[in-house]
Amino acid sequence: MNQEEPEDFTGQTFDTPLYINGNLETNPQISIPRIPFLLERYDFDKIIKRESFWLNIANTLLGAVIALFINMIAKLLGNKINSEIPFDEWEVYAFLIALILMIISYCINRFVPNEKRRIVKKIKDHFENS
Repeated sequence: MNQEEPEDFTGQTFDTPLYINGNLETNPQISIPRIPFLLERYDFDKIIKRESFWLNIANTLLGAVIALFINMIAKLLGNKINSEIPFDEWEVYAFLIALILMIISYCINRFVPNEKRRIVKKIKDHFENS
C-alpha cells in the first residue's frame, strides 16, 4: 500500500476554507466549508428578538393612535345621531399628537443606527461572503 506523506501546514495562515480529508473508520475529520462565525445560537436569538427602545415606543403609540381613532369616530357618529353626545376638540388633538409622535418614533428607529442592526449586518455579511 502506498500511503501519501501528510502535508505540513505549520505556521501557515489560511483566509479561505480548508477541506481536510480523513478516513471515516480510522481518522474521522470534520471539515467546515466556510469560516465559522463564533456565536452561539442563544446569543443570536437574543440579538434577533431584542427590539429597540424607539420601536417599542412606536408600537405603544400605534396602539394609542388606533384607540384614539376608534374613540374619535365613535364620538363623531354618536354626535351625529344624538347631539347631546359631546365631541371635544381635544380628542382630535390627542389623536394627531399621538400619530405624529408614532411617526417620529418609527423614523428614529428606521434611520438612527443601533447596536442590533449593526451586529445583524455583520453576521449577515459574514455568511454571505463565506
